[in-house]
Amino acid sequence: MNLGTKRRLGVLALTLLLAGATTACGNDDAATADGLTKVTLSIPPVGDSLPVYDAIAKGYFADEGLDVELTPAANGATTINALVSGSTDLALVSYPSLITAKSSGIPVTIAAPAIAGTEEYAAGLYVLADSEIQKPADMVGKKMATPSLGSVGDIWFRGVLLQEGLDPDSVTFVEIPQANMAAALEAGDVDGIFQTEPTLSATQAKLDVRLVGYQEGPQGLFATSEKYLGDKPDVVSGFRAALAKAVDDIEADPHGVAEAMMPKYTEMSADVAAKMRLPHYQVDFDAAGVQKVIDLMVEVGLLKDSIDAGDLYKDAS
Repeated sequence: MNLGTKRRLGVLALTLLLAGATTACGNDDAATADGLTKVTLSIPPVGDSLPVYDAIAKGYFADEGLDVELTPAANGATTINALVSGSTDLALVSYPSLITAKSSGIPVTIAAPAIAGTEEYAAGLYVLADSEIQKPADMVGKKMATPSLGSVGDIWFRGVLLQEGLDPDSVTFVEIPQANMAAALEAGDVDGIFQTEPTLSATQAKLDVRLVGYQEGPQGLFATSEKYLGDKPDVVSGFRAALAKAVDDIEADPHGVAEAMMPKYTEMSADVAAKMRLPHYQVDFDAAGVQKVIDLMVEVGLLKDSIDAGDLYKDAS
């Protein structure tokens, strides 16, 4: 486990202890005038959140008796803490964030699957078009920007290096916010950057960059606390059902839904929304895919012991 990850876990553990010393009010009994159950959901204003926007706009959550209130997304450790303390009910987080928390004994779980990487989504390693880097092995001895250490970006690329028989520590991973990566790449501060939408499109508008490799498989999920799932299984079940309807809409007309919803709920223009790459929106839990993420985290030293992916997802009944 790298030093940055250890520090974040230490801060998270301390924060959880402090949170446990206070009484979290949460939304256990909250209801609207229409009799809907109020649910707070923390998500970022990006394409990953598209099914949520569609489910709100088309009344799918309301049909399930839910009034979903959106709150801004924070970093992984802060979001996990908010779930456990009860200050938010659900949140969109990365699989490594949940896996790290779960392996540390923090009582969080999956409320619903969210997204997976695909070739079309093309979340991956990008370099300048004239770079000498042509393949993953060419990154040995080089620097790669990742949104946060121990996140999807560097975990995926460490796995790529392992598959090619290379030392995953032969690349230096540098933590840089996605919005700042293009400048760092252009300045030569890093040799490659891990980019996802919508930042990827913004980067490509500024720089001539080239894809070296992309990440496939589970990336994000909607998390909740084990307590919330235990206390409100009907809410989690309804949340899953509403998202499934929204995913059906997106599969039928992906860019049409994005063009209609993203400007309504974010600052993204309709033109950008209609052109952006979209991930694969998951309805069913990909236990095998998540287990690969867990096993890889163990192999590269980000987890001490493995956990069973099946323990991360439970029936809401």
